[in-house]
Amino acid sequence: MIQTIRESLWRQFGGSIDMLTNAIAAYPETLWNEQKKFFYISYHVAVFLDYYLTIPAGPLTSPLSFTLSDDIPEEGIDDLVPDRLYSKEEILAYLQISRKKCHDLIFQMTEDDFAQLWVETESNKVMPVLELFLYNMRHVQHHAAQLNMILRKDTGNAPRWVRAAR
Repeated sequence: MIQTIRESLWRQFGGSIDMLTNAIAAYPETLWNEQKKFFYISYHVAVFLDYYLTIPAGPLTSPLSFTLSDDIPEEGIDDLVPDRLYSKEEILAYLQISRKKCHDLIFQMTEDDFAQLWVETESNKVMPVLELFLYNMRHVQHHAAQLNMILRKDTGNAPRWVRAAR
């Protein structure tokens, strides 16, 4: 049963990451630096995808540096403010690293690992690791949908649904 859980979780979580990746890859370079909302959402979800794959919970860090700030840019979505405007390629490369991290983590999980509690003391988040995977996947899918809406508005087109991880 544990192998079925791993495989099913990966196919769906990997599919969510693939949908996010496809949306970011489809966004025109000409708009990347102009329509910053798309960038801020892409950055936010890339950082938190990685963070929620940190088991046990650790400090919020990223290879694409940021500053926690009360001075949130107009297009920003939270107090996690990137230190610069990262390129689309940098965000996509970061997503590929997190995709591999997600895959490898899922396939090394035991039943006990899935049941252990993930505790983030700063925001009072406590949940079993299996639920954390589902929480993270929902977060990725939520923002992938936002990016697809922006794509449709800005370009009239968006990538298709991904049924499962490739």
